[in-house]
Amino acid sequence: MNNLSLTACSIWLREKKPNGKKNEIKIMNLNKTIHGKNKNYDDFFNIIEEFCSKYKKYVKNKYEDKLFKIDTENIVIEGNEKFRYTYIDVRCGGYGIDADIVNTQNSRIMHQRKKDEAEIMHFRIFFAVPKGKDVCKGIILFQNIGQYGIKTISTYYLRKFINDELDLMAITGNICPEVFVKKLLDYNAIKKIIYIRNNVSDDKSDIEEIGYGKEERIITNFININGWKEKISSYFNGKNRIYEFENINYTGFKMKTNIYGRERTIDINNINNLSIIEGIPNEVRDEKRRY
Repeated sequence: MNNLSLTACSIWLREKKPNGKKNEIKIMNLNKTIHGKNKNYDDFFNIIEEFCSKYKKYVKNKYEDKLFKIDTENIVIEGNEKFRYTYIDVRCGGYGIDADIVNTQNSRIMHQRKKDEAEIMHFRIFFAVPKGKDVCKGIILFQNIGQYGIKTISTYYLRKFINDELDLMAITGNICPEVFVKKLLDYNAIKKIIYIRNNVSDDKSDIEEIGYGKEERIITNFININGWKEKISSYFNGKNRIYEFENINYTGFKMKTNIYGRERTIDINNINNLSIIEGIPNEVRDEKRRY
């Protein structure tokens, strides 16, 4: 069975430059008409529909060595009491590497993949926007299959479309990264803790002879996980980003985790850049479609 998970982020649209007497940057209301360069869009979902039409045929991303396209047949805008939402089907895969395709049952080589052949996989992206008069942020969920994901390439093309067609900036951010890390602690998903500091000797001769640099202290095999939960939670409240451990102050703190089969390194100093990943429960999986 594939390790399926979701990466969550927020999205909002803004003007590129400040306008008006107050020199303010306008944030777009996702539930109202949004003006583009050559046409007006009814709302955010109208933008998504046009975005899908733009990429209904494969495009080659030479930077990532991937093909990317969106299936446009089954796009339906739905809703409930709180949200409007839709999902899109994305086909994406890498190329540029020669490889043998081997049958796992008998070890026979079934095909020799060439550099110009891409291994295409099927992913889904879910978009949701709260209902209301003044709504500026939406939510995006990206499906991951094991180590494979499409957040980077999908947001690249979405930003490009919004820039080219609407002359706006699409900003994607993360959703409650601190809560996510604390959840990892609750599920004992932290495998390794790394404290980091720049270690410079006061003795100049030490620097000249052997030199000093970055020092790392690695801790594994936790006995008192509850104690670590309290300590790590306290780090989120600090403003100076100084991490004290056994009377030594460290300037960096990282955690090695295993999240639904994916190895991740979480840097608390850059917590706002953390991508949120959630597992997909078995009861909502479709093994034939792999979601």
